[in-house]
Amino acid sequence: MTDFTTVHPSSQHLAYLLDLYCFQGRPLNGDKDNPVVVLVNHGFAVGFCPKRMQPTWAAYRVAHAKAAVDYDRPHLYYDDARLDEALRVGSETFGDGYHVGHMVPNQAINEQFGRLAQMETFLMSNMSPQRGTLNTGVWAKLEDAIRKIEDTPDKDHVWAIAGPIFGDDPEIIERPNGSQVPLPEAYFYVMADPFRYPWNRMSNVDVFAFRIPQDAPKNKSPDDYLVDDIEEIERATKLSFFPKWYAADDGGLQPAGAGDGEPPFASRRDRHRLMRALDDR
Repeated sequence: MTDFTTVHPSSQHLAYLLDLYCFQGRPLNGDKDNPVVVLVNHGFAVGFCPKRMQPTWAAYRVAHAKAAVDYDRPHLYYDDARLDEALRVGSETFGDGYHVGHMVPNQAINEQFGRLAQMETFLMSNMSPQRGTLNTGVWAKLEDAIRKIEDTPDKDHVWAIAGPIFGDDPEIIERPNGSQVPLPEAYFYVMADPFRYPWNRMSNVDVFAFRIPQDAPKNKSPDDYLVDDIEEIERATKLSFFPKWYAADDGGLQPAGAGDGEPPFASRRDRHRLMRALDDR
């Protein structure tokens, strides 16, 4: 596929970090009408869409830390000075029941990479307007479960990619500075969890995908929104995940166990660290 992505000039010297944050390569963007500019931060990467003025995707990794780190949560949001002024949405909250929704979560980066990296999660280039009930409900539960995935001798790092999904004619939030931010109709989370060596072989990695609607009730569980096929997310976003890792026959991505006759994820649930973390909530 043609990839309508560039790396922002300010991040070109950090592009070597993308493989550390993005399992099997950063997502490719097939949407020519909504090109992506990659911003590399201290601990995560964002594929920012200048037209939509919010992330198309945001990627990070989580692993067990020997020592607990918990810096205080910053109180303020910040425009990303790397972006042209015309692409900045202002640092105010969204209002009207919408929260400033982190795509890469503050707490996970806080624990993994420390104060500076945590503060970078408060850049508006990492934010998308989320309903308060979603932001403090299903989305927060999923972020928390990923952060608390158990560490075992044979498993460690997990990788996550999150971002918005847009309808054909999204509503617009007009910001105090005049910028117009489209409202997503849903959000996705894609996660890769290697479970045996060699860790990068497709059949040795559990892949999860969630599609969570903007109006998801607060009392729902993230696994109510688990999708059977990662290609559902790819079709909705025009992204291609794990580009170094396509199946040889048709270029599609097949999670571990796909095509083996089992219901997706069901009979292997005990193996899945994320599912156990969700069950423990």
